[in-house]
Amino acid sequence: MYFDIMVLAAAGFCSGLIKTGVGVGAGIFLLPTLSLAFPAKIALGLGAPMMLVSDIIGLRLYWRQWLPRKELLRLLLAALPGLILGAVLLPLIPGGVFRFCVGVFGCIYALSLLWPAFPVAVLLKRLFSELSARHADKSACIYGFLGGAATVLAHAGGIVWSLYLVTTARDRRVFVGTTIIMFFLTNIYKLLLYISIDLINGAALLKMLPAIPMIFLGSHIGNLINKRCDASLFRRVVLCFIFISSFSLLF
Repeated sequence: MYFDIMVLAAAGFCSGLIKTGVGVGAGIFLLPTLSLAFPAKIALGLGAPMMLVSDIIGLRLYWRQWLPRKELLRLLLAALPGLILGAVLLPLIPGGVFRFCVGVFGCIYALSLLWPAFPVAVLLKRLFSELSARHADKSACIYGFLGGAATVLAHAGGIVWSLYLVTTARDRRVFVGTTIIMFFLTNIYKLLLYISIDLINGAALLKMLPAIPMIFLGSHIGNLINKRCDASLFRRVVLCFIFISSFSLLF
């Protein structure tokens, strides 16, 4: 029991820190970390309300620091069919397979950003570059849709959306603010979805209460880091943690 509380508190603090500090990676960190104490799909369910709490705090810190309304709406509307697809696929994936896939995805994600010459990273960059070049006018729709599915299945929508935002949101405050409002809106849907398919219930929601003060603390520290500290170093540290926690899921 005490181990569960410690994992929840640590996960809450770090997810809030990452969410408001760099904007991307909070969900990918949260899922494998919670999976150290809970089954992978229960961890997925617990992650939704925790992410929603950090979103609410983040919205206050980054209020109106996001893309223009028209661009934001285009990205959000494109995410809707992706959210529906993710809801259809989620119950069909066995727990053990899901846990392993999350571990592989997290490792690849962290390695590809820590080591740009990583072969999978090079392949993915070529794939997404070609996709963007061929469908430049539809890139918001493509990334919005893929991010919608990824956020339901593994809290990984921010990674996909960031591929679009890195070219459209030049300011780092706008970048983080846009990911936060996208997650806020999609996490409401995810929370209702996870409740409807019994991934999370009232008892599980009570379990996450100790994490709320830590989410609040981590979110405010992350905001200060975004304003004042070396974001590049912080990002590398986050990626190392993501890799370690994801790698542990493989075994």
